[in-house]
Amino acid sequence: MSGGWSCSHQIGNLCDLLDKPCEPGIKGCTLYGKARFADPASPSNEALERRERMRREKEMEELMKRAKSGF
Repeated sequence: MSGGWSCSHQIGNLCDLLDKPCEPGIKGCTLYGKARFADPASPSNEALERRERMRREKEMEELMKRAKSGF
């Protein structure tokens, strides 16, 4: 599966936001931690996994609180 996108911060090959060549998913990119990239070495992938893990842990804590209080 592949996808295409365009970024409003990309001007030519330059990221207007970071003022350096566009590298989707690097720290500082608006996609960092919000999208999974096909390149397994993308820093965004690790950040996304960390974000998802934290969300699951928070949900589990909420469930445990509710279970202790009898829902």
